[in-house]
Amino acid sequence: MPARLSALKRALESMGIEVIKPSAGSHWKARREGKVYPITAHNGERTEIGEDYIRGVCRCFNLDVEELRKRL
Repeated sequence: MPARLSALKRALESMGIEVIKPSAGSHWKARREGKVYPITAHNGERTEIGEDYIRGVCRCFNLDVEELRKRL
């Protein structure tokens, strides 16, 4: 189930992951302890982020998908 970037950003930040707005382009960056995961969001915080990116960010930062879903 997709989620808006604004909700995903809030959930990730509550789990200690910084979400950085791009200075140019559409690739936002989730970052923690030197690891970076790019999130494509052409419509900014209103963009619906697909399941592939949600699961990918969880894999990158060793997060539980269900715990992240609860925070969305």
